[in-house]
Amino acid sequence: MMSMMLWSLLVSLLAYRNVSANELPSDKNVKGNSCNITGTWRNELGSTLRVKVEGSQITGVYETAVESTRGAAGRESKAKIIGVVGEGPQPTVSFAVMWEKGSCSAWVGQCFILPGDVRILKTFWLLRSAADNLSGNWGSTRLGEDLFFMT
Repeated sequence: MMSMMLWSLLVSLLAYRNVSANELPSDKNVKGNSCNITGTWRNELGSTLRVKVEGSQITGVYETAVESTRGAAGRESKAKIIGVVGEGPQPTVSFAVMWEKGSCSAWVGQCFILPGDVRILKTFWLLRSAADNLSGNWGSTRLGEDLFFMT
């Protein structure tokens, strides 16, 4: 039990990469550019997010580079994503996956345009593993941050 808590804390600490408010552009710096999220993104842990946006709908594939336990994400460590994206030059996003072994993950965040026209997705995530019973429920949800960069 304690090792799961420590693992979760370690993953959260490793996933944390600070982007300060000073690095985020103000609306006046966006200059009509839009933070289009269609494309391939990679986070700080090496996971890959391939996204296609049609209207407000997000579809694609997420390939994880990390797992809570070996094989937890399935044989290929990838899953289809579905989600939605907001409007505006730096839209909010939400997407989710259902892993082959029964756990699910969800991300919410926002796409930002940094100086030099660099796009990032700053997100928070939840990972829900299936509990064997109600008493195992307390340790079945983990949360953290991801910072994705367009590749």
